[in-house]
Amino acid sequence: MRPLRDPAPSLKAPSYVALHARMMAGIASLEAENHGGAGAVREAIEEWWRAQQEWNDQLAQLLGMYHEINNALVGIRGNAQLLQMGPVAQHPGVKERLEVVIRESQRIHDAIGRLREAKAALVGPNPASRAA
Repeated sequence: MRPLRDPAPSLKAPSYVALHARMMAGIASLEAENHGGAGAVREAIEEWWRAQQEWNDQLAQLLGMYHEINNALVGIRGNAQLLQMGPVAQHPGVKERLEVVIRESQRIHDAIGRLREAKAALVGPNPASRAA
């Protein structure tokens, strides 16, 4: 039997959030010094930021599929466990195959946990708390 893979390291929030804050602070400084063109740069940064946030929202929706996958997985694993307890598990080879189903369902469960972590890193624990 091969060992389960180690879970991926926890993901951190994307660095572009801090980059956006630094760029906006730099623009504010330029505007305070009355440099021409700062408004155009501010507009370009804000356009990029809106596009980035839209992309993040779409990605978060895709990463949210872990819930659907997990729901189906619970049904598969639960039915395999029920079959293991019944008389069908006494047939040659059935018990071993059911153990494979349960073991592989655990691998899928671990993988979708990493999807959940990726979504949390992208949007935070509460999507409304994302920095504007």
